[in-house]
Amino acid sequence: MNYVEREKISTRSSLISIIVNTLLALLKIFTGFITNSMAILADGLDTATDILTSFMTLIAGKIANKPPDIKHPYGHERAETIATKIVSLVIIYAGFEVLIGSIKRLINKEIIIENAIYIVIIAFISVVSKFLLYKYRMSVGKKINSNAIIADAMNMKNDILTSSSVLIGIAVLYFTGIWWLDPLIAILVSIMILKTGFEQFMESSNEFMESSPELKEIYNIVINEAKSCNCVKNPHKIRARKFGYKIFVDMHIELPPDMTVKEANDITAKLEKKIKEKNNSIRDIVIHIEPYGNAEKECFGLSEKDIKDLKGE
Repeated sequence: MNYVEREKISTRSSLISIIVNTLLALLKIFTGFITNSMAILADGLDTATDILTSFMTLIAGKIANKPPDIKHPYGHERAETIATKIVSLVIIYAGFEVLIGSIKRLINKEIIIENAIYIVIIAFISVVSKFLLYKYRMSVGKKINSNAIIADAMNMKNDILTSSSVLIGIAVLYFTGIWWLDPLIAILVSIMILKTGFEQFMESSNEFMESSPELKEIYNIVINEAKSCNCVKNPHKIRARKFGYKIFVDMHIELPPDMTVKEANDITAKLEKKIKEKNNSIRDIVIHIEPYGNAEKECFGLSEKDIKDLKGE
């Protein structure tokens, strides 16, 4: 898939998400005001952050899909990581605001819910809409291998739980009249919002620090393919870095000292091809050749033993 096709799919997906979330956010916030429900209002604010998330992925997608240039030889994919980081901070802020407001309301007993049936209807609409949007965004994210869109889809999945909590809680309130259910649900919603924000914050931080969990699989692929390649020994000093949907690998291997440059080049070209075939996210591999038994002191990168000890989480 080329850059133009990827950007087109990403843009269409983000625009659909923005439109759906805008309609849902307006419905929920309006319902929150006319019913005096903090729970549906909190859900509405959570949906409003989804608009920002989709908008940020839209902008980041346009930047990330630009091909590499002189100033950005690795490409522009880290724009999606930056967008994820910014959105995570906004989500965390929104979660704290909802949490504080809900706790104050619970303490002050400022709860008079009107027309709770409206809340139940809107929450049901939200559950169905969010489920469909989650399935759509996840399929797009996997298709174009976009972490930002996948993260947005996972946020939609959390929203299904959020709206379901509001739906069930307000339905119980409607039939029982238990006044403290509304702020309690809002508190639970705020905790879900905070959890989502912190998870996205940590995920983007891992990518910036080049310790993305999925790199464990990449290291295993590199080791296995190197060991299966004729004449190759001691794959070491392996480093993988993630740039959006692209992965770059550096590694050292040992070959017979009497091998010609052409023979060594043929072997490394074969090894590079085998590694890339195992994972199409791997876009470039730099292989440094050393003679058998090379005793050079090397401080950076991972060996096979290091990779076995590496956590994939």
